[in-house]
Amino acid sequence: LDPAQLTLEANAALNNELARRRINNTERLNVFRDEEEQRKREQSKDPGKLFFVHRYGIGRKRFGKAERIYNSETCMERFKTTVFIVLFWLPLIPTGTFLVEKDRAFLSNQMTVLKRLPLDWEQVLKVWVVAAGTLLAVIWAFKLLPHILFRG
Repeated sequence: LDPAQLTLEANAALNNELARRRINNTERLNVFRDEEEQRKREQSKDPGKLFFVHRYGIGRKRFGKAERIYNSETCMERFKTTVFIVLFWLPLIPTGTFLVEKDRAFLSNQMTVLKRLPLDWEQVLKVWVVAAGTLLAVIWAFKLLPHILFRG
């Protein structure tokens, strides 16, 4: 907020409110601005709650492991993944691409989001192609299966 853009009355009201809250000096304002920037950075790394209702095939799920790097000393892998909104087990709407680090220890499912990246459309298209191919294969199998089973 730039005080030069405010009217005299608005500027006076802003200064009074800042003084009332005891944050009217530049040093305190800079501390609050830094805290707000830190909060925004942390919030941008949050992929949201990943959930999936298996019975109905609805939820948010991550797909893909692009640019995978594995460190055998620490058993950690780092990769790009994209989170999708899933409906009827099909990834439909990409909500974000993230750089994550995952522990590859036995039965470990812990994943740490390192940062949010711009949406990786190449990864999105690959996921959509695989999903469409799988859907077509299932449709084809259901059409072909009765002919094979009830031949005669």
